[in-house]
Amino acid sequence: MRNIIKEPLTAKELKKLAAEVGGLRALVAPKRRAEAEEIPDSRLLAWLAEDGSRLRRPIVVTARQVTVGFAADAKAALERELER
Repeated sequence: MRNIIKEPLTAKELKKLAAEVGGLRALVAPKRRAEAEEIPDSRLLAWLAEDGSRLRRPIVVTARQVTVGFAADAKAALERELER
């Protein structure tokens, strides 16, 4: 387990996660989305890497999938994954 507030993810780690979840914008915390909308895609990676609180949490990585956030669909996907 990693505290991404104290130890933010690197740009390389964020790229890998983004590929798994449908892009960098899917990693933005709901409370930061308005702020992120003003940031061009070319700068978004660095912006996320600068501050772990900008990321949607929790980020759960299993052998088969990555689940991000507490949304109902994310929770259901994680429950299915844990049942396997």
